[in-house]
Amino acid sequence: MVATRGGPRPEGSALGVDIGGTNIKWVHRAGAVVVARGTLPTPAAGPAQVAATIAELVGARTAEAIGVALPGHLSPDLRSTTTIPNIDGEWHGYPLANTLERATAKPVLLMNDARAFASAELALGSARGHTDVVFMTIGTGIGGAIALGGSVLRGPGDRIGEIGHMTAVPGGSRCACGARGCLEAVSGGRALSVAWSRVLASRGTADQDRTATPEDLVQAAQSGDTTAREILDTAATAVGTVLGSVLTQLGLSTVVVGGGVAPAFSVMRPAVELALRDRRRLIGPVTFLAAALGPYAGAMGAALNATVQPLAVASALPRLSVI
Repeated sequence: MVATRGGPRPEGSALGVDIGGTNIKWVHRAGAVVVARGTLPTPAAGPAQVAATIAELVGARTAEAIGVALPGHLSPDLRSTTTIPNIDGEWHGYPLANTLERATAKPVLLMNDARAFASAELALGSARGHTDVVFMTIGTGIGGAIALGGSVLRGPGDRIGEIGHMTAVPGGSRCACGARGCLEAVSGGRALSVAWSRVLASRGTADQDRTATPEDLVQAAQSGDTTAREILDTAATAVGTVLGSVLTQLGLSTVVVGGGVAPAFSVMRPAVELALRDRRRLIGPVTFLAAALGPYAGAMGAALNATVQPLAVASALPRLSVI
């Protein structure tokens, strides 16, 4: 089992890149200082174009190492991608680390985006000072990570902590991963957008020029729309059901919530806590903490972990699975 520890990281200049379904966020970190950051649209042409975009970004910076966070799974040696459900293109078996190292002559580290988010929040954010935490990111999908004893757990293919692909509704909607009823297929940002878009279409009030967003759904719920409230309560019940199982299994009671759709959680929280009520005798009261580092947490986590590796010429790097 691979663990990523919180706390101080080695000095070094690293570019952290967080690849999302819509945007690529990046952070250039030198020592403990973020010297630059930014956002680019994620290319729709597939992994080769994504790699070319990152290589071009690296060429404009002076970073000595590159960390890349992705919303999916990696090969056992953490060098290639395997399952990336929410980004277009054929990602299975794509040698992203090797491709970037050839293009940039920099050492490259790949990791899951939720584990990158957790690494940053554990070292620098709202989980700092905690040792045992469950992390949940709500974006297009739902990601997760687990910290035990002050370390973020990873493992072969960086697959530990996939809360979003635990079954919330048996036989439910098809998830991008191929299964049915996954939590992210019920409660992720894309699922919320689809559910609210269908309601607006049935009412004849859909905006033909734009797709409904989770923010639209939340605003409607806060304005007293009972159907919007029901959609969020259904999503929240699914979140509480899955979190209850995770917290019971691990014996934990602290949850950090972040991601682009995390503001919806403030509306969902009462229903989440209601779903957790029956678990109280087993896990006690659950503490929810809002992520502190904002939308660049994943990129920061990737940069933090990239500097753990020796800052050497790419061709001289061993293919390590431990960071």
